Amino acid sequence: MNFKLKKSLSVLELSDLVRIIEMQENDIKLVDMGYDERLELLLETLVQERENRMINRLIKNAYFKYPSASLESLDYDSRQIKRSTILNLATMGFIGNATNLVITGPAGAGKTYLACALGIEACKQTYRVMYIRMPDLMRNFENQRDNLRELTKYRKRIGNYQLLILDEWLNYKITEKDAKLLYELFE
Repeated sequence: MNFKLKKSLSVLELSDLVRIIEMQENDIKLVDMGYDERLELLLETLVQERENRMINRLIKNAYFKYPSASLESLDYDSRQIKRSTILNLATMGFIGNATNLVITGPAGAGKTYLACALGIEACKQTYRVMYIRMPDLMRNFENQRDNLRELTKYRKRIGNYQLLILDEWLNYKITEKDAKLLYELFE
């Protein structure tokens, strides 16, 4: 690829395209491809790379306790979970329907792991997700409590997520003020 073309693509903020073209130039299998085929392959690669980066960014920004949790690695039998139920949840229909999902079970049952796995699946479907422990959420509210503007900003930021995973839900006592803040958040 010549310098002028590289510079033009960089000006257009298409440096990823430059890299992919250079990779293709070194692939002998692509020499016999026609222009349309090669362009299609080039664009498919570019779109896939950008989508993967976006998904990785969504997962990173969600702050999952288990960032490598996956539905594929769940042991359905030992956890006594119906595979069909989880696969149904993995479609994320509950997000589109604005339905709350509560995962219950004894300590050590894998509720947090399952929540993270579902959250990561939501990220793969490009939903914005936030994972936070209930005590941390309440502490953040408490830190913002004296500044109404910051508290409103924080609630709005949390409200912008399409999926909010609250771990350790009500494992601790909450005050009436905390209950009101949670109500406003969920409203």
